[in-house]
Amino acid sequence: MTRFIDAHVHPPVASFLNGPIAPFLDDLRARVGEQIVAQTPEEIAEFYRSRDAKAVLLGWNSRAKSGLRSFGNRDIATLVEHAPDVFYGFGAVDPTGGAGAVAGIHEAARLRLSGLSFHPASERIAPSDRDGRQLWETAAEHGLVCLFHTGFTRLGAGVAGGGGVGLEPARPIHVDRVAAAHPGLKVILAHTGSLWLDEAIAVVVHKRNVNLCLSGVSPKAMSPELLEQIRGPLRSRVHFGSDYPFGSPDSWLAEWDSLGLSDDVTRAVLVDNIEALLAR
Repeated sequence: MTRFIDAHVHPPVASFLNGPIAPFLDDLRARVGEQIVAQTPEEIAEFYRSRDAKAVLLGWNSRAKSGLRSFGNRDIATLVEHAPDVFYGFGAVDPTGGAGAVAGIHEAARLRLSGLSFHPASERIAPSDRDGRQLWETAAEHGLVCLFHTGFTRLGAGVAGGGGVGLEPARPIHVDRVAAAHPGLKVILAHTGSLWLDEAIAVVVHKRNVNLCLSGVSPKAMSPELLEQIRGPLRSRVHFGSDYPFGSPDSWLAEWDSLGLSDDVTRAVLVDNIEALLAR
């Protein structure tokens, strides 16, 4: 039996650390407080396999004008091929890429990926800023889950100008507009909206096709309102993610256990909800 599914993993392979995340890596290491070193796909798989766990690996789009190499569909598909018993894959496309982005979504489906990952703050565009109708329709057509990083980001944090990264595109309300226009699209709000937690909860309560990932949120720091939703109305649409390697699944789970939630709630959050969402 799977002990947990970590639904938010940035695979720390060399091509990711030295690619799209490279400009932010030193600051992230300082903020995390420990070394973040490159691992092989086999090492990442064994990390989760040894814990009776599985992991959802996320791609990263850098947009062509950044000059950085994206970590996209084929990168993620290659990792999944190393350990299909452990890994699920979410690819990445440039949301401003027009027909090229639509082609990328078709490619993700051909590669048998489970979804797509978007980071509106670093992409510098909100999901609702342009007419992305064809993107979201295509993703829904293939049954691909669309994950949006929302709220505060450590990328550029503490740097003058935030390194050009703005927070406003990552407001949950922008995802709400996408979910409203495309009810057949399966959506994840990652990081609980952070700065806009109440907004994120409202979006998930209001839109049945939206789910909430607890990545980046310490269980001991969860608000009473969030815990009330996890125990009750949203217990079937909330799931665990560690933000590995920028967060530790072991530390998160230890804190979660200290909350004394029921076995049924724990099983739903750690396994059942994300497993159901990924089913196609």
